[in-house]
Amino acid sequence: MSDPNLANSLNTNSTERDSTQDNSATPDNDVLTKLILEIQQTPEEYLPNLLQILCLFRQSITLKPVSSDALEQTSATETQASNRLAQQHQALKELTKAWIEEGDEQEQTETWEYLRQVLDEDRLSNRPLCQ
Repeated sequence: MSDPNLANSLNTNSTERDSTQDNSATPDNDVLTKLILEIQQTPEEYLPNLLQILCLFRQSITLKPVSSDALEQTSATETQASNRLAQQHQALKELTKAWIEEGDEQEQTETWEYLRQVLDEDRLSNRPLCQ
């Protein structure tokens, strides 16, 4: 990499970190060293993309965990919605059953004949819609 300022700042940050920790080579220092080497070996034109990737990664792992209260509230809301949907489904079943039971076959036949005639009257096509 040709940017000495970045390399110096990385080395300074690394040195500051080393001074706050003990001087032995810990796995964290080894990972940090490897990360810095990878960054230094990355072509300069790709550094903005690398920075964006690192920022997105950090944000994705540092999201605040959802509290159990929020989970319980979401669960309660979903349960209420599910119960409401089940009630609506039951009401529709009962309404359909009532329509079927109170339907007069003669009336339904007459209604169908009327609907078929009206639908076929003003068609742009010569083919009938209902056969």
